[in-house]
Amino acid sequence: MFLHGGGGTGKAFWHQIQYFSPSFRVIAPDMPGFGQSEWIDDVTSVEHIPHVLKGWFEILNISQCILGGNSMGGRVALSFAAHYPHMVSALIIMDSVGVTLPDVPIINPLTLPPDQFMSGLVHDPQRYRQFTPYRTLEDAKELNRGRQIFAKYLGSQGIVPDPDQNLNQITMPTLLIWGREDRIIPLAYGKALEKALPDAELVVFDDVGHLPHIEVPQLTNQSIAHFLERRLPGVF
Repeated sequence: MFLHGGGGTGKAFWHQIQYFSPSFRVIAPDMPGFGQSEWIDDVTSVEHIPHVLKGWFEILNISQCILGGNSMGGRVALSFAAHYPHMVSALIIMDSVGVTLPDVPIINPLTLPPDQFMSGLVHDPQRYRQFTPYRTLEDAKELNRGRQIFAKYLGSQGIVPDPDQNLNQITMPTLLIWGREDRIIPLAYGKALEKALPDAELVVFDDVGHLPHIEVPQLTNQSIAHFLERRLPGVF
């Protein structure tokens, strides 16, 4: 299960779906309000989403999964794993907030000037354009609407960890993937999260920004596969 970042849709994980589908059932949903999913009136902040996901898992008869996410999706995945650890066999977090570092500023991408938005998100915009799964007019409309929904979720709190999560509950094997050039959630957060989690390992990609699953999909997929082969023997 892959969870997209704020403003995105499940399509962000197109490369991962193609790579892992021969071995796994791979699901990358549009979270509430994003893409083709409806806004849920009583789900008004990011910390509500993990509990919605639990209900959705029950409808789909998913008792346990490998859970991953990027940015806001990683924040949701961390929170889900902390609240429902028995439902997560392994965790994959990409460039996501999970700890508080007062001296390391986080940039809300919605505050970037339009002409700096893409260069703020990714290290090499040209490479992003080569690999991005978002290519249609409908994609553009969904992304534009998604930014508005992301702002609605953030409200006045900004990009912060779930205040109710307990990282000590996240004892399952955890892979942290970070772009060394991430300007949105800098690498210092990945290093701090690795120290804070009981069983985590950090992989850092050079010349990569906030979206490693799109910027370097092959490297991301190989890193995830190698991690699962080592930590969940026999899963492939």
